[in-house]
Amino acid sequence: MSMWAKYGYYCILGMIALIGSLLGTVAYIAHYVASLANREQVTSPIDLAGVTAALGGLILIGAFYKGKDWFATREEKERTKDLKLIGKLVLLSSACFIIAFFLIEYVRLITSPTLSPLDWFFVITADMAIVIAGVSISIALSLLVTLTRFL
Repeated sequence: MSMWAKYGYYCILGMIALIGSLLGTVAYIAHYVASLANREQVTSPIDLAGVTAALGGLILIGAFYKGKDWFATREEKERTKDLKLIGKLVLLSSACFIIAFFLIEYVRLITSPTLSPLDWFFVITADMAIVIAGVSISIALSLLVTLTRFL
């Protein structure tokens, strides 16, 4: 069943959250990449991983708590399924932020102005991990904002 049919106009709030979160992700990536050149301190991906892991864990605990109820209605079971998806997306984001943290630590060690193919691999993989983490947390936040009214 589509989100529009299930939750109606609450999806508009979710879309606003999605767009805002994606714009924030792009800004974070741009600022973080610029900070690597300037050697300034910004919010580390490991800090973001800790926050997202805690959020994802709490969402999953809530989803499994209600989902195991034998007397749950069909709507409650569908919301439980949606909460499990949100929890999985948030935990995926956390894992990607952790991967990005370790890859970026390697990228910080690069001092050569020309990058070897291995260096390029680490730089691109770190960037892709941050992009995947940002997109997955954005989708999860969008779904969570949409579902909040019904929890």
